[in-house]
Amino acid sequence: MRILVVDDDTLNRFLLLHLLEQQGYVDCYEAENGFEALSLASRIKPDLILLDTVMPVMDGYELAPKLKQMAGDIYLPIIFISTLDDDASLARCLEVGGDDFVTKPFDKTLLAAKIRAHARTRLLSKKASEQNKQLSFYRNAVEREHKIVEHIFANALTVEPELRKIIDFELKPAGDFNGDMFLTHASPTGGLYFLIGDFTGHGLAAAIGALPVSKAFQTMSRKGLSLMEMAETINTTLLQLLPDEMFFAAILVEINHSGRQIDVWNGGMPNLLLQNSEGKIVKRFISQHMALGILDANEFEADVERFEAQYGDRLIGFSDGVVEVENEQGKMLADSGVERWLETEPNCDVPTLLAKLEKYTGGIERKDDVTLVIYTCQTLTQVDRFSHASQLPIKLGLELDHHLIKSSEPIIELINMLTSQLSLYGVHSQIYTVVNELYNNAVDHGLLLLNSALKKTDEGFFEYFTLRQQKLAALDHGKINISIQYQPQERLLDIEVSDSGRGFDPDTFANNLELEKSYGRGLPLVKELCCSMKHSNHGSTVSVVFKI
Repeated sequence: MRILVVDDDTLNRFLLLHLLEQQGYVDCYEAENGFEALSLASRIKPDLILLDTVMPVMDGYELAPKLKQMAGDIYLPIIFISTLDDDASLARCLEVGGDDFVTKPFDKTLLAAKIRAHARTRLLSKKASEQNKQLSFYRNAVEREHKIVEHIFANALTVEPELRKIIDFELKPAGDFNGDMFLTHASPTGGLYFLIGDFTGHGLAAAIGALPVSKAFQTMSRKGLSLMEMAETINTTLLQLLPDEMFFAAILVEINHSGRQIDVWNGGMPNLLLQNSEGKIVKRFISQHMALGILDANEFEADVERFEAQYGDRLIGFSDGVVEVENEQGKMLADSGVERWLETEPNCDVPTLLAKLEKYTGGIERKDDVTLVIYTCQTLTQVDRFSHASQLPIKLGLELDHHLIKSSEPIIELINMLTSQLSLYGVHSQIYTVVNELYNNAVDHGLLLLNSALKKTDEGFFEYFTLRQQKLAALDHGKINISIQYQPQERLLDIEVSDSGRGFDPDTFANNLELEKSYGRGLPLVKELCCSMKHSNHGSTVSVVFKI
């Protein structure tokens, strides 16, 4: 406890310092006028001041407010010691910043008690000030972290501009961060995906799971994976990431290139509604699964519901923050309440529904995040499925000897590498079918010399594949060359497959375009999928052009 004694009377200062020493206060300083006291206080930062009222140079009345200002927000007790004992003088002491006073000659016991009392208050003030500094530091740190997280979320949860024109949506968090999610991404096959999700609770703890979900969703959407694969992958990811008490209710939707074939996976969310142009609810996609992040992979169900809508139909989704909202009487809106709004006003958009929601609550603060999404079935020609495709002209060449032909499945690896490097996920299956048919044709008929006529009967079909296995196991020579050239400007793949065999007559198969009757080398199927097909080198080389 550091005490400053300010008095122009030397005897008074001596008596006060002696009293303080008797009471155990040894860290004490003295000044004989206000000017000296002000200079000393700025250096020693006293915890308490015993101040005379009448002094030369600067009296106590003038000094007190300066000392208080110097102390800032921390309580600095000033006890006036004065010969003046009239009410006006004592009142003035308090008005200029004094906290207490003792009249001369002072009572030692009373003064000591007052010093101890004000010392306790000073200590509490210093602790409070330190705690406020810590709180201010932590608050500023949290605000900085929130800004960083908001920046990350803003970039991770963006929606492509062309998809904003197709889907009407709005998210309204109940706190600083949103536990609800809405993601959408163009499909590489010309359609689109979207996800409506709701993590347990709201705020930062709920929102933190949005990052891995967003990353997984965008990656899988670019590859054109099925909703089943998406649901399984996100479930596995969240099962490893989230604590036991957290989960992620979600609706996954895929709309194909026609704009009206709808696939839905609903796990723990309110009904996804399909409304026709007349305002009638024609389909409810109810929750048929557990929320994501709960079940192990062997228990998880990823079945998808499919429905063929009509152009002009509207797909309407919302989080439980909509259906669980209460009015002033405590009555929940529920799914039925949302449906009544839609049937009463069939063409209402998301802002209109939000206004109805606000009116229903009567201005009561929401307890949960709110998400509303409306998609109107339409042609999706404006969704560019090749926006991420590589623009580099690339040529791949592969030579397979008889060892590799016997021991590997080269076409799977080749097509996976091709489509991943060029971002051609949307035509992965078609490219695989073309190259695989040409490769099998080269193996079966160019190297193994098998006769497709065997496959006319069921018994012959079995005999054909038994013979194929035997000949393939005995193969001791032969090569197959595969060349694929990518032309990004024309969006073409030039594919050529050649074998070292003796060739065959391609005319046998050229006109066989009825695929269900085809039992031969798959060439009719290849011809259907490609722009052109040409044979050379007596049929041992096949060249096709595939339009992406």
